[in-house]
Amino acid sequence: MVYAIEVTKWLVSQGIKPEEAQDTVQDVFVKMLELDLIIPPSKLRSWMYRVSLRSYIDHYRRDKKYQEILSALTEELSVLAETSPDLHPFLARLKFTDRKLLEHFYYEGLSVKDLSVLTGNSVSKIKIDLYRARKKLKKILLEEGYDEWKI
Repeated sequence: MVYAIEVTKWLVSQGIKPEEAQDTVQDVFVKMLELDLIIPPSKLRSWMYRVSLRSYIDHYRRDKKYQEILSALTEELSVLAETSPDLHPFLARLKFTDRKLLEHFYYEGLSVKDLSVLTGNSVSKIKIDLYRARKKLKKILLEEGYDEWKI
């Protein structure tokens, strides 16, 4: 336990946030228990320092890579949102029930269960109706010249 506190303080002195340092040292303890390592007491302290630093670096790199992926996806989605057609004129060409179902689900964010309660139909009927309404909307969009892969 003394080594854990010491290593945590050392990691904080290296510029790591206290919460991250504590998590890293805790992960090192879990790793030590899972691997059933038999480390001589004279080498335990240095092993903890080395593994804690390596674990933090690995965690930092993984988080950095996730952030890069997330920002790339965010950019891609924003470009996709800008190029998407305004669906309201096409929705107006659907039957009233289909249009309302799609509007409630996509624009108002109601769940299938909420729609089931609202309409008095079963959840499976709502799912089927949503599927059919999406197919009708897709057919209208294709008739208007929108590419199937850009819808």
